[in-house]
Amino acid sequence: MLGHNRKCPECGSADIVSDFNKGTSVCASCGLVLDTQIDLGPEWRAYNSSELQERSRTGSPITPLKAEMGLRTQIGNIRKDITGRTLPFTSQTKYRRLSRIDNRTRKSEIRNLRFALKELKRIKSQLELPADVAEMGAMIYRKALKKNLIRGRSIDGMIAASLYLACRKKKLPQTLKDIASVSNISSKELGRCIRIILQKLDLKISPSDYSALVHRLGISLRVTMKARRQAVKILNIARSKGATVGKNPMSLAAASLYISTIQTGERRTQQEIATVAKITPVTIRNRFKELVKILDAESKRTGNDSLRTLLI
Repeated sequence: MLGHNRKCPECGSADIVSDFNKGTSVCASCGLVLDTQIDLGPEWRAYNSSELQERSRTGSPITPLKAEMGLRTQIGNIRKDITGRTLPFTSQTKYRRLSRIDNRTRKSEIRNLRFALKELKRIKSQLELPADVAEMGAMIYRKALKKNLIRGRSIDGMIAASLYLACRKKKLPQTLKDIASVSNISSKELGRCIRIILQKLDLKISPSDYSALVHRLGISLRVTMKARRQAVKILNIARSKGATVGKNPMSLAAASLYISTIQTGERRTQQEIATVAKITPVTIRNRFKELVKILDAESKRTGNDSLRTLLI
């Protein structure tokens, strides 16, 4: 589209072309980019009046990661006006007083959420968790807060427990020790908070995804997919026999991967696997012996020699 009554300051040509796809105006004679255009319209499209009414909004979308869901404004420490000039001392004193009153009149629930969500964002950053998991953890904590489960308990523990349960719901391979290692609480206290939330909120959590834990360990140990698939197969056999009930999922995943690496010739030591899994070699040996007995019994029952494993 040609511009009107405009000339290029470089060559004086009036042949100015506006490219609305790229948002620029360019001189067709010398190629000088004259300016950059900004699209001030919405980022969404509406194809009828109902969509236009539903999608139209003002401000950023609401999010459970903010104490007021992103809907409330705050009176900050205002020192300058909109033009950048410094306000008089009396005006600055007035705004500071209003800010103190505003903060003082906020409900205790908002103050609790501010502290808890700040801790949640810190844990999310350290563990590099996706945003949808953090949002689900915030929603679980809000439900616990409304049920008055936080009173008398550690905010750090309850927000860490909420984030752990969100990881379980999203089937992320994060263990209880992973969450506790970046929190300010012990694994014992974290487990207690998790049980309270599960009981009082009646949350339905699916069993741990053993395959995700196996692949997580396999990536860290640089084990091939063949060994990982064999480890998942071993765990499925153990689960069908009821041998996984009451056992630490990470210890079972580590022991099954240890067995599979022996079978595929990619053997890793118990100490190497224990270091990555954050458990002790003794735990791996105990789970290893249990899995070997199950595999031997299954191989005798089915006559499948490929399941037979030597106790090394």
